[in-house]
Amino acid sequence: MSGEGDLDVLIRTGMRDPVAVSLAKTLLEEARIPFFTMDQNPAACQESGNILGWWSIRLPGAREAEAREILLAVEKMKQVA
Repeated sequence: MSGEGDLDVLIRTGMRDPVAVSLAKTLLEEARIPFFTMDQNPAACQESGNILGWWSIRLPGAREAEAREILLAVEKMKQVA
């Protein structure tokens, strides 16, 4: 079982819109879910195969379900707008 500090899950969100990414980051921070943003620069995106620039994060497996709910809510808000 992963501990709270282990960033052992990678989620490729499919988000590229800076506003959606910013909102997701804010909501994750407010929920106190530790995360690490992956693929921040174009060179890292190419190296990892993320050439479309989707926002990817690492987070603790113990908080994955909660984080996915937040990310889904952001995606739904984006679709309504």
